[in-house]
Amino acid sequence: MKSQVTNAKHREQARLSLKSNWGAMAWITFLAFFIKFIIGSVVGSIAQLPKDSAGNNVMSFLLNNFVYFAITYGTYYCALQVLRGKKVESGMLTSMFQGKFYLPMLMINLIQYLVELLLNLVVLLPILLSYGSVMYFGLMFNTVSVEQFQTEIAGDIFLGLLLVIFGILMIFIGIFISGIFQFAVWAKIDDPELSVGDAIKYGLYLMKDRFGQYLLLQVSFIGWFIIGTLVFGIGLFWVIPYHNVAIASFYDTAREEKGALLG
Repeated sequence: MKSQVTNAKHREQARLSLKSNWGAMAWITFLAFFIKFIIGSVVGSIAQLPKDSAGNNVMSFLLNNFVYFAITYGTYYCALQVLRGKKVESGMLTSMFQGKFYLPMLMINLIQYLVELLLNLVVLLPILLSYGSVMYFGLMFNTVSVEQFQTEIAGDIFLGLLLVIFGILMIFIGIFISGIFQFAVWAKIDDPELSVGDAIKYGLYLMKDRFGQYLLLQVSFIGWFIIGTLVFGIGLFWVIPYHNVAIASFYDTAREEKGALLG
């Protein structure tokens, strides 16, 4: 079912919704970055693990998948509230740490991590076939540095071409997967009684037949993100809310046009 709402309308709706909320959303976006930075700095100073060590990789995994994800989901929550004309406050950023949300959202995040891990395993299959399991799993789990990898494959034009082709393909698949799980997060926020499995199924249902439009909506923000990185990235505090609210508009439109989860 093709949407009756264009991407231009989604961006326009985002701008209208943000008209009196740009400052608040920019502040919330800054706080999300700042809180992650402070937590990472404190934990890092306590642990004092070497940058490329297995222990540091484990610490990064735990922080990303048990703490930081909830803050990111908090920005999604704020974007959805702004779209629906509600006032947002800094405290909403930590909403996903609430008892009714944390465990289900954690499950959604971990399932997404596993799905993306499997996709990365597929992308790196040429490495497994050409250089064996040590290089393959080393790249997967960051025990092989980029410099080591580049030195190893230097001059292997065919492998480089394969990786480029696989990489481009997986970028598109990655965008598709991330969209489904972002919709699942919003679905769970809209209906806390929805099971994690049903929330993910609903995200897939909303994306069905609309991925082309969703991809173009994402691509349309590339220029904005480039502009946002100027002046030390300060502009990103406004670009990220604009992007998130536009994606929330896409979600809300699909929800209205396609209705409840079937089956």
